[in-house]
Amino acid sequence: MDEPTTPTTPTMIRVEEEEYDLLRSFYVRKRRAPMNQVEFDEKYGYQKRQKGGGKFKKRSTKVARIAYAILSRQEPIVGLYTSIFPVFIYIFFGTSRHASLGTFAVVALMTGLAVEREAFIPTDNLNSTLLPGDETLPSPIEVSCALVLGVGLVQFLMGVFRLQFLTTYLSDQLIAGFTTGSAVHVLVSQFKELFGMRGLVKHSGPGYLVRNVFDIVMNMPNANWMCCAISFATIVLLHCGKEYINPVVKKKLTPKFSVPWELVAVILTTIFCGVINANELYNVKIVNKIPTGLPELSFPQPSLIPRVLPDAISIAVVVVAVHLSLSKMLAKKYQYDLDAGQELYALSFTAIGGSFFPTFPTSIGLGRTMVGLESGVKTQMATLFSCLFVLSVTLYFGRFLETLPMCVLSAIIVVALKSMLWKLRDLPELWRLSKIDCFIWMVAFFATVLVDVSEGLIIAIFFALFTTILREQYPKWHLLANVKDTDEFRDTQQYQEVIFHKGICIFRFDAPLLFHNVECFKKCLEKAFEEWKKSPEFNVVHEEKSNKDRKFTFEGMHRMAPVIEQPLHPGLHRDPILSRHFVIDCSGFTSIDLMGVSSLKEVFSDLRRKGVQVYFASTKVPVRDMFEKCDFFEFVSKENFYPTLRDATGIAKLRQNEFGFIDTTRIPEFDEMSNVTTNLPNH
Repeated sequence: MDEPTTPTTPTMIRVEEEEYDLLRSFYVRKRRAPMNQVEFDEKYGYQKRQKGGGKFKKRSTKVARIAYAILSRQEPIVGLYTSIFPVFIYIFFGTSRHASLGTFAVVALMTGLAVEREAFIPTDNLNSTLLPGDETLPSPIEVSCALVLGVGLVQFLMGVFRLQFLTTYLSDQLIAGFTTGSAVHVLVSQFKELFGMRGLVKHSGPGYLVRNVFDIVMNMPNANWMCCAISFATIVLLHCGKEYINPVVKKKLTPKFSVPWELVAVILTTIFCGVINANELYNVKIVNKIPTGLPELSFPQPSLIPRVLPDAISIAVVVVAVHLSLSKMLAKKYQYDLDAGQELYALSFTAIGGSFFPTFPTSIGLGRTMVGLESGVKTQMATLFSCLFVLSVTLYFGRFLETLPMCVLSAIIVVALKSMLWKLRDLPELWRLSKIDCFIWMVAFFATVLVDVSEGLIIAIFFALFTTILREQYPKWHLLANVKDTDEFRDTQQYQEVIFHKGICIFRFDAPLLFHNVECFKKCLEKAFEEWKKSPEFNVVHEEKSNKDRKFTFEGMHRMAPVIEQPLHPGLHRDPILSRHFVIDCSGFTSIDLMGVSSLKEVFSDLRRKGVQVYFASTKVPVRDMFEKCDFFEFVSKENFYPTLRDATGIAKLRQNEFGFIDTTRIPEFDEMSNVTTNLPNH
């Protein structure tokens, strides 16, 4: 009887001499049909996870610009100036076609806090803890202009040194938590005008918001009933108009049209208060005289810049982060190029140029931008017409708003904050999707609310960076197994249709191997080894065979994957071939440092002392280059490295078969050499 045909052993074993060319048949004989990831997961029992998300929407109108001027502790006319001069400058330097610059609640609030700290603000309360008592202090507009100049200089330096990458450390969750916390500050700051309260003590320092809320609650009996009625009526009008009437109007009219309910509220309340003389009879605070015409140019006071520099840095970072994230999203959606570096210069020129006029810092507004998109805006020409409209209001119509109640402006701000405060509803979904991101959101929110706006942003950034360090210091690790009828190796806890090779353990550590996580790496590997040791796959069945009965003759086997014993046992020549093999999947090592290399040496030595053969698979090129520089290959031979997990496990199985150890769980009796290695190294 003819002997069964077997592979030519010498040709198959001398892998180094043939440079892996003899393994091409592995890719010719496929173990499964090609399929996409979804088909692969369904076929091999991947445990799926559900994902979800939420969206929010915000609207604003030009009337809110006057209200945000009050929020920044400026005269109402300053809000209109801010919507003209800086925005006009951006038209010539910006690369975003849809970005709409102007007033922004969070930036206006941060400006107002700086102005309250540095400027002399006449108040109706002599017991204020913030009243300087020195009228030689700079005026609010002087502090604001110096702050605008500081913001512009910071943004210019960010553009020069290409620091826009720093905004990547402000994640969406961090920005969302920070803006929501800032919205709470804005909301509380408007209660005084909403209820027409006078004589409230102003607090400063950490926790001042809680003290302000306490004072407002205690002074509710002293609220002005007329202001409360006007505020309530305005809020109801804005809410019903936006939520119920505008959707109907949009459906009925072509092209789509939205009623500017803020403007309607301003006109109605201005006429009402002028007719009943609310300022004199009911003590309702009104806007009073609004200057007409254009303001004179004035140079900001450079001496004020050092005093407001911390605020300028915080505002600049917030403005750049929000602007770039929204502008990039719009550029990608409408398929045009956005130059992030040029955007930094555009923002800086906008701020520096605007500092010569009575303005406060500007930022992109999501509400204004979305309204423009719905209206079909495609270029910055729409911004030009918007500037001309606001300019006409400044030149000719400002005097008609002198009887406008301040409580109406506060009501407009409160309604505009609804979409920002509504983000609190996304917390349960965020907790389900990612607990770490949810913690970042909550830390940013509570730090901003309980401490202060600028300090809260700093705390949130450091906490987000800390979570990044923790995720790399304590990453996930996996034990891998061969997916049935394929050449892939997957996590044993996620795929059910997997095959374990007796006497072979595959370990993967999903993180760069750096100084801060080497101890975690060693502990995880030790834990994986102990789990493997307790499992049935740790032991193999020994089969007594003579050399003449073996299917393979491993000529030169010691050259294929020799273990460098000299550094470990200088007095010994060579240990016998072992039956247990530990494969370290290095595909998770995107980078490695000196301590990482040292930890691999230590792990290699420890496993060899335990009688385990060690393999390294799927090592990336940068990691191999680091091994070369650190002389790692003088400690562990290059023959212990394999381009894929299939190569490493295949060699381990062939060693077991050749020296009398068989895998009792493997479906085929043995794998041909051409089916266990590859000529394509893994990069």
